[in-house]
Amino acid sequence: MNEPGKRNPITYLSLGGLLGPLLFTLMTVICSDLRPHYNHMNQFISELAATGTTYAALMNYAGFIPAGLLCAMFGISLLPLVPRSFVGKIGAILIGLFGIGVVLAGALSCDEGCPPKDGSFQNRMHNGISGFAFLVLIIGILLTGLAFRRTGFQKRYWIYCLVTAFVSGVFMILLSNSLDSPTGKGLWQRLFLLTVFVWLSITGVTVFNFRNNRLRSPK
Repeated sequence: MNEPGKRNPITYLSLGGLLGPLLFTLMTVICSDLRPHYNHMNQFISELAATGTTYAALMNYAGFIPAGLLCAMFGISLLPLVPRSFVGKIGAILIGLFGIGVVLAGALSCDEGCPPKDGSFQNRMHNGISGFAFLVLIIGILLTGLAFRRTGFQKRYWIYCLVTAFVSGVFMILLSNSLDSPTGKGLWQRLFLLTVFVWLSITGVTVFNFRNNRLRSPK
């Protein structure tokens, strides 16, 4: 066990839930600003990192990969909150897998234009990994929320988790249905990411504060 009042290093990993989304969003804004004809409503974020495109390395190595690592660290930080919950452990692992998926999506860039079908082997891998990462994050948020219901972690916080899982699931369905459309897919992707990024950020900060408060509380 740790000494009384001394922070466990894993406490700081929880801030990956805040820093990962912030970094990814910042790099998206910067890289899209460097490409004046880029359209947020109609283009995937991955198009900023597509193979052979301008500033792709910047988006991949300063956006996707480090942001994914931070999100994976956040998933690890959730494990101590649910020590006796199998559902909670699976949820935390799935959130960590989302972060790993983001890393792999950056390492395996899509083709220019990010075609949803066909394309190169790397393009198909990128699309498959991205879809898998989105899905496991939704499930991870849902399972983590169910686990939180049985712990002392923030009364009724689990309700927010369930609402986030539902809303992000709706946006993912809308995104999936717009993949072949020339318009709208960028909007649905960003609404999905906004929903889950807000959850990651709020939960990361809440977990960090929760652990700090427990350290200060008299035993």
